[in-house]
Amino acid sequence: MLKEAAYSAENMGKTYLSASDPEPVECIRGREDADVVLVCEHAGRAIPERLGSLGLPPQDLDRHIAWDIGALAVSERIAANLGADLIKQRYSRLVYDCNRPFDAPDATPDVSEDVAIPGNRNLSPEERLIRKQTIFDPYDAALTAMLEERPKRAAFAIHSFTPVYLGKHRPWHLGLLSRTDPETADIIAATMQGRDNRMLVGKNVPYMIEEDSDWFIPRHAEPRGLAHCLIEIRNDLIDTEEGQDLWAGHLTAAFRDVLENRK
Repeated sequence: MLKEAAYSAENMGKTYLSASDPEPVECIRGREDADVVLVCEHAGRAIPERLGSLGLPPQDLDRHIAWDIGALAVSERIAANLGADLIKQRYSRLVYDCNRPFDAPDATPDVSEDVAIPGNRNLSPEERLIRKQTIFDPYDAALTAMLEERPKRAAFAIHSFTPVYLGKHRPWHLGLLSRTDPETADIIAATMQGRDNRMLVGKNVPYMIEEDSDWFIPRHAEPRGLAHCLIEIRNDLIDTEEGQDLWAGHLTAAFRDVLENRK
């Protein structure tokens, strides 16, 4: 394991990001008495100037492999509705996936779904570590501060998933991911299906929370004892403003029901 101090951003002269590159993280503060924090780890598609396009054509950087389509817009609407805190990460998950532990291979993937990522091929340990320190560490520090500065009762990560993955169709409209807090997922599912009985809600689909492949829930939500869930919305349902408004309304109601029932 590399010693981080040997390749710290300070030792690199903070040159990894150029003056034209955005800051990795943005925090939007809600009401002083906000009970909820929202997390959008895959909000953006930014790539540091020094990395070019990671060797990918523009059409691939518009796909789900680079970001969670519609997730940020839904997150912002929910945050406004609830007066919740929101933290969003601006860089593409192809640069560094902020919902992955550093040791996870797909923290800096060299293949995403069926697409090779030339700019991630044969990364040195030093390069991977510098990306972590540049992209992930500021995000994680800001998230930690947001959770500790003002007590919260609930935390939700907002994601989206592609309807077809490696040729396999995914029928769900919504996936609710948790492992130690099934009660919160049950409340959300009941509210969502009560608002639209045609909605197909899956538990722990299309993914599952695992210690070696997830960060936010195992490292932040669970240890703090927060009511929590990772929300996965099928991205063809939230790729328009109309869909984003609809699903933000559904989830706002569901999160309010969680707060009401988890007193």
